[in-house]
Amino acid sequence: MRGKRGVADAPGGAWWREVTIVACALLLSVVLLIVFHSAGDAAWVHRYLSPVAGSDAAIWQVQTTFLSVGFAGLTIAAQLFAEAPLAIGTSRKRVLAYIGASWFVTAGLAGNAVMALESIWLQSATGVVIAFAWLAATAVLLMVSTSRLAHLFGHPSRLDEVVRSSLIETLSDRLDRVARRYSDARTGLEELLTSDSSRTSTRSISTLYVPVPQAGRVIRAIDPDAVRQAIASLDSSETERDRSDPALSGGDDPPQIVLDVRPGDRTRLGATAFRIVTSNRLDDAAAVRAVELLQSSIELEPPEAATAYEETEHEIATLTDAIGTSLRSGALATAERALELLGHIAQGVWMAGLDRADAAEGTSLTRGSGLLQSIVEVEQDVLLSPQVAEVFVTATTTRTLEAAATGSGGYIDECLRSFTRQWQDILSRGGPEFDALPVRIVACVQNLTLYSDPSASETHALRSRGTWAMVELVKLALDARRPEIAKLAADALRRLFELEPDGPARSEVRAGLLVLSGWLAYLADADDERYSPDPDLAAALVSDGSWDDILAAREVVDGGTPFSRWDRWETDSTSTGRVQSSALPGFIDRARDAALAGSSGDGQPR
Repeated sequence: MRGKRGVADAPGGAWWREVTIVACALLLSVVLLIVFHSAGDAAWVHRYLSPVAGSDAAIWQVQTTFLSVGFAGLTIAAQLFAEAPLAIGTSRKRVLAYIGASWFVTAGLAGNAVMALESIWLQSATGVVIAFAWLAATAVLLMVSTSRLAHLFGHPSRLDEVVRSSLIETLSDRLDRVARRYSDARTGLEELLTSDSSRTSTRSISTLYVPVPQAGRVIRAIDPDAVRQAIASLDSSETERDRSDPALSGGDDPPQIVLDVRPGDRTRLGATAFRIVTSNRLDDAAAVRAVELLQSSIELEPPEAATAYEETEHEIATLTDAIGTSLRSGALATAERALELLGHIAQGVWMAGLDRADAAEGTSLTRGSGLLQSIVEVEQDVLLSPQVAEVFVTATTTRTLEAAATGSGGYIDECLRSFTRQWQDILSRGGPEFDALPVRIVACVQNLTLYSDPSASETHALRSRGTWAMVELVKLALDARRPEIAKLAADALRRLFELEPDGPARSEVRAGLLVLSGWLAYLADADDERYSPDPDLAAALVSDGSWDDILAAREVVDGGTPFSRWDRWETDSTSTGRVQSSALPGFIDRARDAALAGSSGDGQPR
């Protein structure tokens, strides 16, 4: 990702290179026009390249026509920028850079200026040759830009790739800037400030909260010199207090300052910037002095500045709004394309965060999670129609399949949670027209779970998490009072990895069945209305295998499971507000005992 992110600066750097090259060519052309207008043309120019009268004006007119055609083409292309995903500013910049629009504009305008000078004030035969060279350059650049633009909009997949790469690189570059800024700011403060986790003294009895100096401003940096002055002021105050009252001296912890903001954040009204922790309460004069010094250490951006996160959220909001509009208008193909793009952006930024070793306090992953939250917001439209739900299921399947190649368990979890959200919404609030969707979701999760990408760094990450995602589907179906759907998902879970009875994946399937069987027994014991007395469902949730297999599955449950939050089911289902000990593990043990009683095969005690 490092190499790719380096390209993020290419459009800006290329722009300055283009301006420099064209400016040098313009200056050279003007100098040559002056020289040949004053000193006369070379003999070979009159012999071989002698222009006819008025040719310079004709060239100027043709070049102006080319410019007009080019500008009209760019204007027409700009009409397409109102549609997703080109409505995003970063996408527009990358498309314009890809077609070479800046080259055409700068070279065309410079050439037009040269022709104007030659035609009006600096006429010469050599000047006509120079003007023709600028005309040829303008024509070539116009042809290149037009052909690239036609190719781009004639091949949507290529357009998506250009937009996707530009957004990922731009967002990752912003994260890099935030992380570097925070790291640079902390460099001079590490020895001055105290982290919350390292402050272990139990004698710190006074905390002074230092508010931010202004609300609604972006923090540029923290000045370590001002912080150092504040610490010196606190130390001198402690020394004077000890001299005035020797009985209070000795054994006290030195004053400690904790930083609660970081560069790149926008300050909020009433937010705390620093905390001063002391063993004794500060006198008013010392407190005021310390607060003033610490507040002065915060350097702020201009009022109109926006944070990197706000810029990102604005661009992503444009994309998510376009998705919602397309879904409601029935443009499902456009919505699916934009939804796929949003998923690629989230994955790219998430993986960039994993690659960034110097990311400050999870900044990158926080940004990746924020992009995934945009997907969550878009998925609230899943019940618009069965066709829209199909679009979301397809997009989630594609995103999860691509996540398997990353080997990132956290990102795979986030993708699978899209299935559980859609499943819950469809079962809880969907009408009969959505009856085909649960079967589709079960099939997708089952196929993804059985899929194994040998190129992934963690080849079993999706298999394990997919198994427990299926467990969650069964539980959510019971929550929705849909026992027939729970039976459908339980049967699919039971069939997973049947051809690998001794493998670790099958052991996780047995563990999931134990948890679900225990949960069903828990609901029955609690006389919960979600309990289903269907004997076929209960039979489908009985763990199979030998005694050794079942005992190993119980150990898997105790050892912690990925994705599934089964240990919170009992808490989430308690609506009375009473605090009580967890009973679900006991029911899981009963499910284990019932499975052992019905078990057969090797591994039984003799």
